[in-house]
Amino acid sequence: MNIVSFPDCLVASYLRKAEELFKTGKVAEGHFYQESSREFLPGKDSVPVCSGGAAIFCLLAYYKYACSKTHVIIQSNTMRALYTVPKLLGMEVLVADSATKDFLAMTPESLASTVAALPDPRAAVVVYSVIGGFLSPSYREIESYCEKNRIPLIVDAAHAHYLEGVLGSAYADLAFSFYATKILPSGEGGLVSTRRADVYSWVRRFLIYDKHDMTLSYGLNLRANELTACLIHMLMTGPELREYYRDKRVEIASAYRRLCEAHGVAYLDFKKADDYNGYKFVILDKFEDVAAKNTLLTRFGKTTPVFETDVRGGDGTLPHWCPPTYVALHHEICTAESPAKG
Repeated sequence: MNIVSFPDCLVASYLRKAEELFKTGKVAEGHFYQESSREFLPGKDSVPVCSGGAAIFCLLAYYKYACSKTHVIIQSNTMRALYTVPKLLGMEVLVADSATKDFLAMTPESLASTVAALPDPRAAVVVYSVIGGFLSPSYREIESYCEKNRIPLIVDAAHAHYLEGVLGSAYADLAFSFYATKILPSGEGGLVSTRRADVYSWVRRFLIYDKHDMTLSYGLNLRANELTACLIHMLMTGPELREYYRDKRVEIASAYRRLCEAHGVAYLDFKKADDYNGYKFVILDKFEDVAAKNTLLTRFGKTTPVFETDVRGGDGTLPHWCPPTYVALHHEICTAESPAKG
């Protein structure tokens, strides 16, 4: 089974553009890195970087060096990089609890209590992770709380492609990942997206060591090359890709949901989320118990769960497992007779 796949239209179009880049020799800091910053995401300026972790690093570097932030609040159920990257910058990491009721993401209550424990809340920046492609309704409360208290908010958007409630945010800075297994895959790659001109300008200078103005004391080349930037641009701007990358995965998840309903299997209901892109389908009952029911839910095994282990290490705190929602399985799953109707 193919974990990563690309529609023929994207392959053909990208190969043509890549050939043009090869012929012109503009494979670094070209059009897709420089002139097209407003095209990746409407209403925001974007900078393609080499990975999702690099996007997080650039934004945290801005808030440390330009805004004197010293503390980073992350959630217990998230990518390990959100715990390790701030430490590279000498920032203190505080962990707020995640909960199943908030679709495995940070709860507003845990954020508020974590901020309240700080000697100076103005020293904090919050990094919120969208988990598994589920946008929790409580995200709106998180964003509103941060804006009201003037706490910068970075959204780890590695799982957030196509989620309009995040993409259209007027307050949060976004850090995307295009790693091979993500909804939109470029193999490796990331994107910083922001509405704030000061953030965009500083990150651009940081990524070229501020070689023109020479006023920043810190800088690091984490830029994406033009070939990767081109593919990221196509993935973010191609309207014909939505049906392939989002809708097919949601249809697979819908088939799984019908099966769970028919066989009494506990699951995380994406229909109760504010939005959903099908990145993961989360089952809460034990895999062995579900396997005993002999349904399509376990036919293809299980994929990596979405951060069931506390980011600091130790035992899993939010146990679950995920059947695959890979696009390559769409026909086999959605035409099978197993899913119950309803």
